[in-house]
Amino acid sequence: MYRQKGIWFMDNNWNGNNGQKDRWNTSASDSSYYNQPTHRPYGQTFSVASAVCGLLAVTTSCTVILSLIFGSLGLLFAVLAHRSKKRMNTTCVTGIVLSCAGLVTVVSMMIYSFLSLPSLMQNEMFRSQMNAVTRQLYGVDFNEFMEEVYGYSFEE
Repeated sequence: MYRQKGIWFMDNNWNGNNGQKDRWNTSASDSSYYNQPTHRPYGQTFSVASAVCGLLAVTTSCTVILSLIFGSLGLLFAVLAHRSKKRMNTTCVTGIVLSCAGLVTVVSMMIYSFLSLPSLMQNEMFRSQMNAVTRQLYGVDFNEFMEEVYGYSFEE
């Protein structure tokens, strides 16, 4: 029994033992056993941020700079989410996997581009296109730019 605004009500969970409610009563509407708390899980913001950044790292892998930024942020957020000694949740693992996939894709594309550049520069059409682009951007041909900056010549 309990009192509310001067009126006594009968409580169906009351078992008469020292004022405690019956936890195992299935008809009890406020039993903690059957009505679990519906609050948001705490401490998952970094895990979600890691997963979102990992997804963005994979989807922007064709743009090198954005994918490097999102992939590194995804790994950073995963480390921050796992800084407490708890077990890593699946959202955090997803963020790590996607971030690593985006970073590996970008790094492999960069390595492939730098390794294939000398062979591509042997093609006259590709060389003229590169010269036109660097002339518009920097005011010098690509061959002159590489010789001035890196000391490397593509001449045959």
